[in-house]
Amino acid sequence: MFCAQCGSPLISGQRFCSNCGQPVLSAAPAAPVSVPAPPTQPASPSQTGLADPNATLVRPSRVARHINVLGLLWIFFSGLRAMPGLALIGLFHAHFPFMLTPIPAPMRIFLAPVLGGIGFLIAGLAIVGIITGVGLMAHSPWARMFAIVLGCISLIHFPFGTALGIYTLWVLVPQGADAEYRNLAKAN
Repeated sequence: MFCAQCGSPLISGQRFCSNCGQPVLSAAPAAPVSVPAPPTQPASPSQTGLADPNATLVRPSRVARHINVLGLLWIFFSGLRAMPGLALIGLFHAHFPFMLTPIPAPMRIFLAPVLGGIGFLIAGLAIVGIITGVGLMAHSPWARMFAIVLGCISLIHFPFGTALGIYTLWVLVPQGADAEYRNLAKAN
């Protein structure tokens, strides 16, 4: 015979368990042994009807967490990109006076407009990048699409442009990012 509470062996005729003090039931034929119930867990705040203090802390979306950093990176990267564009535009207007050996006229006629055109293209993309960065930081509705297009274009500018393009696409393209960005734009 064993104690129903703790399972320790009992001596016949014993009225209380020597281990746990539980009163011993009289020996009944085929009496089921009761298994002790597991200790009860305290009720959670949601079960008791109280507000959960952690439920009020809403984690901001990925777009909300990264949009300001992304805007700053676009402004910084585009500012750096504007420098060579402005230098090429300067070469277009300077007609290469700093060269020790003069460039032949046919070469100068061809080279100046080509370098100037490339300079205007690079400077134009840099200006659009700065405007996009400011628009992202202000949560303007149009800035998301501009940033995605510029992110795709900057993928070819290894290594920093590639990293910025990947980061831009990682933040702004996934499913649900459009709705998150629209919610940010509406909040402003």
